[in-house]
Amino acid sequence: MSVDDEITSIVRAAAERLVADLRGISDQESVDAALDRCISALATTNLWGKENQGPSYELWRIAGEVLEVGGLQHRARFKPRGYAGDFEMLADFWNHKSVDSPIGRLFDRYFLKQAAVEAVRARMEWAGATIAAQCTASPHDEFRVVSIGSGPGIDLFEAACTLEPSQRARLRFTLVDMEEAALDAARARLDSIVAQEQIVVRRENLFRLATSRKTAEFLSDVDFVLCTGLFDYLADDVAVAQLQLFWNALRPGGTLMVGNFAPQNPTRAYMEWLGNWYLIYRDVADLAQLADAAAIPTEQRRIEPERTGCDLFLIATRPESY
Repeated sequence: MSVDDEITSIVRAAAERLVADLRGISDQESVDAALDRCISALATTNLWGKENQGPSYELWRIAGEVLEVGGLQHRARFKPRGYAGDFEMLADFWNHKSVDSPIGRLFDRYFLKQAAVEAVRARMEWAGATIAAQCTASPHDEFRVVSIGSGPGIDLFEAACTLEPSQRARLRFTLVDMEEAALDAARARLDSIVAQEQIVVRRENLFRLATSRKTAEFLSDVDFVLCTGLFDYLADDVAVAQLQLFWNALRPGGTLMVGNFAPQNPTRAYMEWLGNWYLIYRDVADLAQLADAAAIPTEQRRIEPERTGCDLFLIATRPESY
């Protein structure tokens, strides 16, 4: 038997068992166990990244009619907005949203318990708390925050909610995203907590920020640059160019906070096999290399995980005088 035939056999067996295991069940424990068994079997192929893209279609050919009942699984797989992890899905993570159908709800609850989903919630909480703390400590009349790939804007909303009204009035948010609907949703969320004049939205190609002349219009003299999810999709050269851009945009005392999922993401097999959701993973050494290439001084930076350990953050602060 060839390697390809062996892989196909493993995938088919896993898919067929999943269908059989899920037949007639309606409790969370059984659904969780069936999905765990399936994912564990698929992981034995040792196919990671887009190497498993083809075999995953065989999984869905056999088990797709069952799997697509899960609202989050279906959204991850079929990407109605053209990409995985869109702003509506991230908002669903935060709100623990699930579909109404009984079995679909069980699938969604399984999805929402995944480590990567909890990491997204954790980074929103952390970013919001960090922005609020730095705003309070800032000596400037206005605290200028630029969120790159702002998505649903939940982290900014959390920051604003944390602050007392007098401090909240100092916030100035610039939201940058590729999708107009994401910007509209984020603005609507923030409009409920800050004045309209405190919010600027910009629709930009996030992958070309470093080569666009327009970035100087919103990326200069900034107190806080936040970029939580974009680097999961950026090649090294683009990531370095963007780090340079963010670093140079900071005014004295300003901070950048850039996230990247780590290779130890325990949700990876589930994301890839069921959702064709592929990230560029980086560890501490990888992020340090990017920072070195971007000329961010070692003494001005640190790399820390959010509370789950799945998502790493490069945090760098400009000295008060330079």
